[in-house]
Amino acid sequence: MSAIIQEWRKPISAVPLQQAFPQLGEVKEFSNKICLFNHDRTKLFDVVSNRYQVIQHGEAFDQINNGLESYFDAKVKSSVRSFDGGIRMRAEFKLPIAPIKLGRDDVNEITMVMQNSYDRSLTFAAELGAFRLICSNGMKIGQSFGAIKLRHVMGSEGTNLLEDLETIISRAPLLKDKWEEWSDTKVSFDEANDLVFGKFPEKYLGPVLVEEKFPRTKWEFYNDMTRFATHDVGSVRRRMEFDDLISRIFYGAEIED
Repeated sequence: MSAIIQEWRKPISAVPLQQAFPQLGEVKEFSNKICLFNHDRTKLFDVVSNRYQVIQHGEAFDQINNGLESYFDAKVKSSVRSFDGGIRMRAEFKLPIAPIKLGRDDVNEITMVMQNSYDRSLTFAAELGAFRLICSNGMKIGQSFGAIKLRHVMGSEGTNLLEDLETIISRAPLLKDKWEEWSDTKVSFDEANDLVFGKFPEKYLGPVLVEEKFPRTKWEFYNDMTRFATHDVGSVRRRMEFDDLISRIFYGAEIED
């Protein structure tokens, strides 16, 4: 009995764009454009330049998973979610490193979050994340601590995936210093409002921007933001958008290597 292939693992088809001209009785092929279809060509994902680099979800997942297991010399637990018929996917890898503790009960496991899409709605990347056990909040740290990008898994520009993983993972302990700093930093209602107002729908921000809750620590404020992104958002796509935006707001730009 053959194993059932998960939707996100099914390979896509990439074929040159063709257009029929019935009045001329001919079909013209545009070799500079590529059509990306699902595995059985029943759904068109996108039309891209023939120079566009596409990486299959399964290939991207295996590259990151194998790289992590090679780096740690151990099995790495992972979970994958795909949506919109397999166009987009998100994977989370639990890194076998010591969790970060803030006080006695606030334990945060370090993860790596990978995303990919076939319609250019998500740029391929694998970045640090975290999972806060006390409230089950997921966090995406984002590119401020480094990121694995397409060129790293496509083998271009002389990049070495293991070296890039080592660089990112070595930065993970720095999160403790940042989060402890946030735990000691008070944020006023006006400061919080200036930081996030208008960037998220009111129905999510309303329970966060309650003036009576302030002043409060930046860590508490940050975890209120990651809470609604993790638990209150109905779609995976919207959650990924919120995770990206929250990471940019709180962690800033990418570290230059």
